[in-house]
Amino acid sequence: MRRRSRKRCRRRCPIVRVSARITVIAALTLATVACGVDDPLTAVDHVVVGVAAEGCSLEPAFGTGVAVVHGDEVLVVTSAHTVAGSDEVSLRRPSGLAVSAEVVAFDPDRDVAVIRSDEMRYGRPMSEPSTGAAATAVAWSPDVGLESFDTTITRLLRVTIEDIYIEDVVERRAFEFDGAITAGDSGAPIFAETGDVLGIVYARSRDRGVGFAVSTTEIRPVLDSVTDSRADTGRCI
Repeated sequence: MRRRSRKRCRRRCPIVRVSARITVIAALTLATVACGVDDPLTAVDHVVVGVAAEGCSLEPAFGTGVAVVHGDEVLVVTSAHTVAGSDEVSLRRPSGLAVSAEVVAFDPDRDVAVIRSDEMRYGRPMSEPSTGAAATAVAWSPDVGLESFDTTITRLLRVTIEDIYIEDVVERRAFEFDGAITAGDSGAPIFAETGDVLGIVYARSRDRGVGFAVSTTEIRPVLDSVTDSRADTGRCI
């Protein structure tokens, strides 16, 4: 794993303009933390997955997934815009192994989707973010592999923003953090020093060196909405 030390650019990184000069990040990255260990960067392959969403273009769209514990089940959380309009979704292990999966919850207002796969056996607990807390983001991309950077939660927010289709204005509980967020980091989890998931990245500032993450306060209701049936993933973005 390497520490992120410079900005990087990826191809095919469409952005969506939203209020407050925030740019929604295209989903081409993944991140995670290990289950049952003290060091949040140890054995990350237990809970890190890529999300491959097919149906909106000739090539699949790749995004981020992080496995979390919800009740007695392990589920994968990702950004809704990662899987919007998809016909099929699969998960990719860091080794490149593809495993079958399906979207079981999709919320375009919160920009959160939940994926189930019988292959996911390990997950991290979630906890609430707090201002000033030290945290770590761990990201993966096909060209770079695993990267990480230390960050600090600078503000807890109640953001007024458009949904992922830029049709309705919604309110979203989120937090701001500092760090080298790049196009492609959408869905990358932010982890507490304990390894708990605090939220997932959904946006970056257009003119400041900060990023924005959907808080676990928003993620939990989407997890609670999960059923045994496949969810409607809306239309392509």
